[in-house]
Amino acid sequence: MMREDGDGGGGCGENSAFRWLDAVRYTVATVVTLLILTVIVVAIKVVLRPESLRLSVIGGSVSSTPLPGANAVVALRVQLRAENPSGRVRMYFFNITAYLFDNVTLAASTSDPEEDCSILFNPADMAVAQQMGAVAAWDAEGVDDPGVMNPVYFDVLYRKRRAISDVAMRVDGRLVTEVRSGINRTSHLATYYCWPLLVGGSPGDEASKSGKDVPCTEDLGNHPPDG
Repeated sequence: MMREDGDGGGGCGENSAFRWLDAVRYTVATVVTLLILTVIVVAIKVVLRPESLRLSVIGGSVSSTPLPGANAVVALRVQLRAENPSGRVRMYFFNITAYLFDNVTLAASTSDPEEDCSILFNPADMAVAQQMGAVAAWDAEGVDDPGVMNPVYFDVLYRKRRAISDVAMRVDGRLVTEVRSGINRTSHLATYYCWPLLVGGSPGDEASKSGKDVPCTEDLGNHPPDG
C-alpha cells in the first residue's frame, strides 16, 4: 500500500530531536551532579582541614636579666601571643618546647634541637577559645654551663650585657583542636619558627617597647619579609 504524501512525515526528524533533547538532559544532569560532588568535597575539606594556631613574639624580643650571685644566672623571658582564628574549634597547645638558635637555617634543619640550640624553654600548656587570644610569658634561666646555655650567649648576655640579633626561635608542640568539650578532637605535631628576634635588654625597656611583633610561621617558605 502506498503511503500518501505527508503521512507520518518527519518521523526521522522527530527522533533526532528527541535524541538531541535526551543528550542535552544527560549533559545538564552530569554537570549538575559534578557541581554537587565538588561542593560536597570542598565542604568535607573545610570541615576536616586542620586548624592552625597563630603565634607571634611580642615586641620581637627576648629579654635578659643578669642575676649576680654565688651562682651567676641570666634570666630570659619571651612573651608570646596566641590567637585562635577559628569560630568553631577550641585549640590547645601541649608539650611545648621552645629553642633559641643562632640562625633560622639551623633551627629548621637540625634533627636534634635540644643538642644544637643555645638554650631552651619548657613553658606550660596553652588553651585558646574560639576567635580569642591569649598572652603567655615563657621563662628560662641560663648558667655558665654548656649543657644548659651556649657559652657565647652567656658571655654576651651576662658578662658583656649586650644583645644578640637575628636569633631564631623554634617552637615544637602538639596542637589539639576540639569541636565540643572532650568530643571530636584532632591533634598533630606542630613546629613554628619565630624569626628574626633580638635577645637581650631588660624587660620593658625602650627596645622591647618599640619593637614590632614578630609572627611565627609553620612554613619558612611563606615567612613574611623583614620590615
